[in-house]
Amino acid sequence: MPDIKCDIIIPVWNECELLRKCIASIEKNTSLSYRIILVDNASYPETALYLKGLSESNKNRTILIRNEENLGFPKAVNQGIEFSSAAYLCVLNSDTEVYKGWLEEMIKIAECNVAIGIVNPSSNNLGQLERLKDSSGKWIEMSSCIGFCMLIKREVIQKIGRFDEIYSPGNFEDTDFSRRAIMSGYRCVMAKGAYVYHVQNTGFKKRKDWDKNFKRNLEIFNKKWGKIKRIAYIIKNTGEDRLKNIEDDIKGFLKNGNWVYIFTKKGSANLFLAEHCSMRVIEFGEFMFDIKVLWNIIFRKKKFDKIIRY
Repeated sequence: MPDIKCDIIIPVWNECELLRKCIASIEKNTSLSYRIILVDNASYPETALYLKGLSESNKNRTILIRNEENLGFPKAVNQGIEFSSAAYLCVLNSDTEVYKGWLEEMIKIAECNVAIGIVNPSSNNLGQLERLKDSSGKWIEMSSCIGFCMLIKREVIQKIGRFDEIYSPGNFEDTDFSRRAIMSGYRCVMAKGAYVYHVQNTGFKKRKDWDKNFKRNLEIFNKKWGKIKRIAYIIKNTGEDRLKNIEDDIKGFLKNGNWVYIFTKKGSANLFLAEHCSMRVIEFGEFMFDIKVLWNIIFRKKKFDKIIRY
């Protein structure tokens, strides 16, 4: 078997039918050399038997790790990383379905820039209903990647370590990992030309203690990194030199994981800002510009932490 280009790490806790679809989609839609590392978090017999049969039928391409208790998502991922040896690792949820060329496109993006360390695909999980057409080779920067499907360069693991298990059984471990990577000089991006569908709200999200653990992990994350803020920029009239200063400020906010909303007149913001997954540009015409902006700010469900006017 040729050298493995990517180890696909899939933590599993039941949901056997979704897992079957996930594995089938990988086998159908992945052309480069890969290996699947399955980490079974004490699944019930139906899923456990399927996993055992899967690993025995193709020992060269499949590794099975069995836990006798559910250790949660971060610990399962770290177990998979321990068995991994490929140049790339892809952490993949078992309730996903991958589309043709998904992994090849993400690796293509990772290799186009030495600073790119983590890659997400396009997905309904990120608000996209289908794969973006004619987008091969294109990517958008992100403030953090989401753990439903994260392609990670091995050098990132070697530099910043594995997932922080303090977030077990799960939530915010992917965001924390992304923040650590960014602080170490790497970039998190989304590959426009790759697509992975995510069913969502399955697995450990069905646990009775999910809400409790979510709140606990949010507190841990905020204590370490600070609360993620929503910042509004109102940009009406400004010179070219001042636009450069605004650009630097916005980039700083985005790098620190915040959301930035830019209210501006049509055609102006695109002159100085590259596309970013955590940035929204809302354009209005000259007529009643101030009133429209004020309306959008006042009646938002999620209020802004800071409003900056130029």
